[in-house]
Amino acid sequence: MHTLDIQELNKRFNIPENLSECDRRQYLDMAKLIFMFQNEEITYEQFRILALYSLMNMHYQESELPNMQEEKWQEIYIISEILDSFFTEDEEGIKHLVQDYIHNTVKTVKYKMLSFTGPKDGFEDITWTQLIEGIGLLQSFQDSRDPAILLKLFAMFYLRKGEKFGKIDLDKRMEFFKDLDIRYVYGFFLLFTSFWKFLLSDAIIKVDGREINLSKLFEKDEDSEESEAAAALDLPELGLRSTAFQLAESGVFGSMDELEQSNAWKVLLRIYDMMVRNKKREAEQKDQENKSE
Repeated sequence: MHTLDIQELNKRFNIPENLSECDRRQYLDMAKLIFMFQNEEITYEQFRILALYSLMNMHYQESELPNMQEEKWQEIYIISEILDSFFTEDEEGIKHLVQDYIHNTVKTVKYKMLSFTGPKDGFEDITWTQLIEGIGLLQSFQDSRDPAILLKLFAMFYLRKGEKFGKIDLDKRMEFFKDLDIRYVYGFFLLFTSFWKFLLSDAIIKVDGREINLSKLFEKDEDSEESEAAAALDLPELGLRSTAFQLAESGVFGSMDELEQSNAWKVLLRIYDMMVRNKKREAEQKDQENKSE
């Protein structure tokens, strides 16, 4: 958290350094501003100033004296520079949003007199089909930037009590959500993107006291012609879908329909077990071949 003391107001403000530190209101406001900035509706400087007011929960008021107004703008601009922490910048000067969180600050959304519930923190309650379909939509949005994809992603994960994805009419639900404020839709897209980055790089979980790095499922096996669960990093969901067919054939999770409704983490752990067993078998075969030479 950034700490900002305003002597004129005799107040201290705690300002989030990035999205992971935002509360629900702040996160939704920031999601909308990030959407506007990334779609070139506002400049980066405008983004910072608007974000500063939002994060401080303050509203802009003009000063009565022109000189005071100019001085005020200068101070606001300088203070807003602390919000550079929401981005990193590469060697080419391109800004990249800091996304290192998997907790959901917007677990419920009320819309048109109805309540919809999204994933729990860490996406611990999502199904296998939500995971692979969601990953596929991320790839599609990167390719096309079609806003309808964002709405579809939101509709897949925010469901009414007792509903299951795969058992609802997704087209009708998307039509229902078509006027939903973009802050909710884009906010969830940012969250799911952050979650996908977590899976790719830092998905370490504990099982029976032992650490398991599920990110290895998405690493390319340079020594094999075929990928592991999802080695084709350009279209990783295809590798997951392929592995799902193998699991369905084995009957470990029942039929394909039952597999799709299974908890995504349980399926990932099963795929990890398959990967470890395959590598062990390959190592044993290689050892036998070396001995026979």
